[in-house]
Amino acid sequence: MLAFWERVRQRERIEDWAPGRAFEFLLLRAFQLEGARVVWPYVSALEQIDGGIYVDGLACLVEAKDHAEPIGFDAIARLALRMQRRPAPALGLLFSTSGFTWPALKAVTAHPIRNVLLWNDTDISLALNHGMRSALRRKWRGAVEAGALDHPLHKEDFR
Repeated sequence: MLAFWERVRQRERIEDWAPGRAFEFLLLRAFQLEGARVVWPYVSALEQIDGGIYVDGLACLVEAKDHAEPIGFDAIARLALRMQRRPAPALGLLFSTSGFTWPALKAVTAHPIRNVLLWNDTDISLALNHGMRSALRRKWRGAVEAGALDHPLHKEDFR
């Protein structure tokens, strides 16, 4: 998984994968290998979903953004809007290989978004190295305790 992640991070063209699909697969498969129930990408009448995971009492929709430039607030707001159509305990997980713009991170603190957790490339690397499930639990805890939807992961979180 780590070698595949490095290829995604380096923006290598991965044979037989449409742009962004390798990243989606990597995330979902990493959770699946740790015992999560995974819902693979699908299209409904209203939206396209990159996937879902059910693990440790959490139900999450996954949105994966594999772009060269940091993600702006629009992507966060779109996922938050999707989450409003779900039961309140559902979480949105927004993974970005390029991180998020500073204005987007500031906007998250100003808007009443409560159920979207932001994952940058450092968070993803640490999670792949130390456990996706434990990373998700730590991110969730940071959101609950500090209201930090972009709670950064650190190596010390996995001791």
